[in-house]
Amino acid sequence: MTFANVQWTWMNGEFVPFAESTVPLSTHALHYGTGVFEGIRSYAVDGEPALFRLDAHLERFYESAAVYGLRIPFRPEHLTEAICGLIRRNRLTESYIRPIAYMGAETLGIRAQCSTETAILAWPNMAHVSEQSRRRGARLTVSPYLKFDARMMPTTAKACGQYLNSRLATMEASRRGYDEALLLNIAGNVAEAAVANVFMVKGRILRTNDEKSSILMGITRDSILQLAVAEGFQVEVGAITVEDLRNADEVFLCGTACEILPVAELDGSRIGRVSPGPVTDQIHNAFDRAKTGASREWAHWLHRVAAKEVSVATTVSK
Repeated sequence: MTFANVQWTWMNGEFVPFAESTVPLSTHALHYGTGVFEGIRSYAVDGEPALFRLDAHLERFYESAAVYGLRIPFRPEHLTEAICGLIRRNRLTESYIRPIAYMGAETLGIRAQCSTETAILAWPNMAHVSEQSRRRGARLTVSPYLKFDARMMPTTAKACGQYLNSRLATMEASRRGYDEALLLNIAGNVAEAAVANVFMVKGRILRTNDEKSSILMGITRDSILQLAVAEGFQVEVGAITVEDLRNADEVFLCGTACEILPVAELDGSRIGRVSPGPVTDQIHNAFDRAKTGASREWAHWLHRVAAKEVSVATTVSK
């Protein structure tokens, strides 16, 4: 991943050259992780960029901010205009977009109250794993790090500081030669991968877990649940054990960054007979049709980036 071709960012209501999009050293979020963010994709639809499930991502963005007492001073429609404008200014089609809201730089201290800064970054590529790992299926390992429980931090909020947990798990898995880490919750059941939700397949049944298992409620996860039903599969939501994964016909991870990533093995043990399996392939194909506008049924998931959007008021009324 590189930002070499990124010319513009958006910060607090203005488009800012990438080299000038800096923050003061006293920024509260830099010291304490007091920020929330989203990861959003744009895809080529009829040769033009379209944002996938933008409304759902922005809804979660505001909900995450509310959990941490951050008041984003812009309406969703203004952030939508800003994201579209950023894509146009950077001449992007297929891109990854990162809105972030964080506590500013007025003061420091764990009790400090600062203004909420809001910024958006967009870039052309987001490769979660190597193309070879994507083709053959990822090598997954159970991490020695547990996923924090909702009684420790709210697992359903997508907050900056919380990702230290994922960072530690990812570094440890990489040192041992694995593509991705699998975190268990404090009950010893499957939570999620470092930055992705988990699905298992048994026959015609797709199973995933929910917030009771200490997971982030992924937008891609929700998309797959809906797509699976439309494709004629039965879906179940509930706890998953490591043994369930070992005995599954197929396992795949999902998230905005990795999209749908087949899992070939868990700690050296092969999962299923082939990777990717036929069900994973079918769901992946359905997802590809949805994100590219090939399936009219899911057209409401796509927000097309118009050549120029109508300007809206920039800030939320006091």
